Amino acid sequence: MIDIHCHILPEFDDGAADMQEAVAMARTAVASGVTGIVATPHFPGRPEALEGIALLLERHRSLRAALKTAGIRMNVHLGAEILCLPQTVKMARDQQLPTLGQTNYLLCEFDFRESRIRMNKLLQAIAACGYRIVVAHPERYDAVQRDPGVAEAWFAKGYVLQMNKDSLLGSFGPKVAQTARTMLKEGLVHIIASDAHSTLHRTTDMSEIRTWLQSNCPEEYVKVLLEENPARLIRGADMVPAV
Repeated sequence: MIDIHCHILPEFDDGAADMQEAVAMARTAVASGVTGIVATPHFPGRPEALEGIALLLERHRSLRAALKTAGIRMNVHLGAEILCLPQTVKMARDQQLPTLGQTNYLLCEFDFRESRIRMNKLLQAIAACGYRIVVAHPERYDAVQRDPGVAEAWFAKGYVLQMNKDSLLGSFGPKVAQTARTMLKEGLVHIIASDAHSTLHRTTDMSEIRTWLQSNCPEEYVKVLLEENPARLIRGADMVPAV
């Protein structure tokens, strides 16, 4: 498995508090069958955030070195989870946004209360700059919960829809779980990732979600969600349908 959304980079955002926790998160991931992770720290889509790029690169180098020292064999790619704002569009035009693993895939998130109209407008403008949109945890947005047709429209536009494992497992409450399971049933999911933040809650352990999916979906579907599409994303290749 490859986890394309994980807050494992130490001392950067609300993810791993230090290198010790980051290494522990990696160890948990490997034990659950993960062979690769994309470190996706929160990255506000406004110009002043660009000052943090050097730190992001330094933390990535340090993490890779620490994993090698610890004997943990796992590829750690670098990315970011971009909070999409009006200023983000200019940054997209100037090709300043950090993508997933040096591809043109961009992991986009919004305030959970953001309107459908504004999300659509921003995603369309960013996509027009040549980025391939990956929508982070669409099941958690109020607009999608009120109208699953929002996610269906994103899917139809070719945006990659990345679902959080804990949404399906019920950790974010019944409304999110219901939305996630409806999207999964209707084939509106390309990838399932951890969106892990720590060793205690929202962890990098992917074994429970794999077991849940195997009990609720065809095995081919499970492999597409956890293995094939994440691997394709890292290569910069097209997704395959999840059904």
